[in-house]
Amino acid sequence: MDIPGGRGVAFDTNMLARPTQRRLMTLWCELAGMRAAVLPQVLLELTAQPTFEPQAIAPSAHAQRAAWIELVRAPLSPFEAIVLDERAQALFGRIIMEFTLPCFPLLNGVDEITTHPDAVVLAQGLAAGMDVIVSNNMRSIDHFEINGLVREVFGRNAGLLIAADAALLDAHAYGEGSRALLVMALAAAWPDDGRHMATADADVVLGELCGRLEGATMPQTAARLRSRFASEQDLPAVLGEAREMSAGSNALRHERVRMAWVKRREVDVADLPAAAGSPARSRTGA
Repeated sequence: MDIPGGRGVAFDTNMLARPTQRRLMTLWCELAGMRAAVLPQVLLELTAQPTFEPQAIAPSAHAQRAAWIELVRAPLSPFEAIVLDERAQALFGRIIMEFTLPCFPLLNGVDEITTHPDAVVLAQGLAAGMDVIVSNNMRSIDHFEINGLVREVFGRNAGLLIAADAALLDAHAYGEGSRALLVMALAAAWPDDGRHMATADADVVLGELCGRLEGATMPQTAARLRSRFASEQDLPAVLGEAREMSAGSNALRHERVRMAWVKRREVDVADLPAAAGSPARSRTGA
C-alpha cells in the first residue's frame, strides 16, 4: 500500500481541546516552521454540538466551537485544516480496514473499528500523509500495536503515533535543546497581559504549568522543565527571551484572541490578526 508522507505533525482532539497542551503544541509547531494540522475527525469533534449542554455553560461552549471554525480558516491561522481529496478518501477506506482489535483495546469487536473516532483519526492521518500524530491517549489506543502495524503493513520506517512527552523531549534532547524547551514553555504560559515577571513570579507560573502537564499525562516534560529552571545559569536572559517570544508569536496571538472571544461569549473575526490587504469578515454571535 503506497502511504504518502511529508505533511508534518497532527494532533488528536485532546491535545487541541485543552489550553495548556494547545498553546504548547502550536508554539512548538510555529518555531519549527509548521502549522498544527487538524484532521477532519478532530475538527468535527472540536466543533460538534453535544446532545446535551447545561444552559449555564452553553454560551461559552458555543463560542469555543465557533472560535475553532473561524481560527482554522483565518488568513494567518496557526492551524492547517486537513482536507482529504478523492484519492486520500479511497486510501483512508483501505487503511482503516487493516486495523486490528489489539490496536484499540477498549473495543469489543472488529466491527466497531471502522466507526471508532480514534481509528478514524489515525486512518485519516495516514491517508493525508502526516508524518506524526501526537496523542496522549494510551487507554483506548495501543501505540505499540499501531506503530508496529504502520511499519509492517504500511511499510513506513517510522511509527505514526507518539506521546506528547516523547515528542517534546525528543525534539529538545539536551544542552541548548533543554534551554529552548524551557524558553518555549515559559512563553506558552506567559501571562496574556505581557507583563514582566521576576524569577519568583516565573517560578510560580512554571510550577502551575508543570502541574497541568502532569495532569495531562506529560510528567517527564514537567520534570525536565523543573530541572532546567533550577539549574539555568542565566534566568533573566531566559525570561527575556520567553517574554519576547510570547509577544511575537502568531500562534499565541491567535490564542489570546480565542480566550477573549470565549470570555465575551462572542466571536468577532475583526479581532484576528489580518494578512496585508485582507478584508475583515463579519461577526459570529454566540
